[in-house]
Amino acid sequence: MNDNLMLEQIMTKINEMSELVATKEDLKNFATKEDLTRFATKDDLKNFPTKDDLDNFATKQDFQRLENKIDTNTNRIDELNIKMDKQYDQVKQNTQLIERNFKQIAKNSEQLDTLNKNSTRQDDLIATLALRAVEQESKLRSHIAHS
Repeated sequence: MNDNLMLEQIMTKINEMSELVATKEDLKNFATKEDLTRFATKDDLKNFPTKDDLDNFATKQDFQRLENKIDTNTNRIDELNIKMDKQYDQVKQNTQLIERNFKQIAKNSEQLDTLNKNSTRQDDLIATLALRAVEQESKLRSHIAHS
């Protein structure tokens, strides 16, 4: 009976141990030597950035701040475009007023030239009339003196 008991204990231990041992099916999911060749080596890891290097990288907050600045600048550009459009309209209106003023100045210059010519004619006529008046006065004096 001792032998049977001992045999039974051995069988129980074998069953317990067999549950702990991996089967061929279990091993199919493990990595192969070929899979492991694709992993990074110690030499590869030397070129990887360190924690200190990563401190210099941009954070999500940095990107958020940049996005906010971009949005702010975009809004400013839109506002400036609106102002430029208004200024363009004002320049266009001013240009029209300047053109109108130039036309008026041209008309005024023509009228001033005409007035100047008329004034010169009047001055010439007055000078002529003054000479005739002097001649007439001279003739009258001469006529009075001979009478």
